[in-house]
Amino acid sequence: MNRSFKHDSALEPSVPPGGRMNAILLWVGLFGAPVAWIAQVFLSEPLAAYACYPYQTPLSAPIWERLPAILITIGIACLTVALLSGLAAWTSWRQSDSKSVGEDRSRFLVKLSAMSSFIFIVAIIFNICAILLVPPCSSWF
Repeated sequence: MNRSFKHDSALEPSVPPGGRMNAILLWVGLFGAPVAWIAQVFLSEPLAAYACYPYQTPLSAPIWERLPAILITIGIACLTVALLSGLAAWTSWRQSDSKSVGEDRSRFLVKLSAMSSFIFIVAIIFNICAILLVPPCSSWF
């Protein structure tokens, strides 16, 4: 084993200015919208379930009369987070177009973040539409 290895900083890859910010934008774009959708489902579903089925018998109306407003507020907050995540993904994509061709892994992640942001933004919008179109405590059959 050669213990006389000397560290040559010229051989290390240089970090471009703003590289740390690009990584943050990439991760926000990649995980922001899915986390917002998960938060919407984890907050809205238990509230709606308890409001319409608090004990052993289902109710014809929710126990909280402002339930649709609460669910819409949760949906709009999650949609805002998802849209900001989509903006971060789009910004990362625009910045990756100007980089060299050799960064295939980061280009893949940037494109994946843009696609996942779009898909989860659409999912959040569909959940909001369901709140607006389906009456609370309605029967599914």
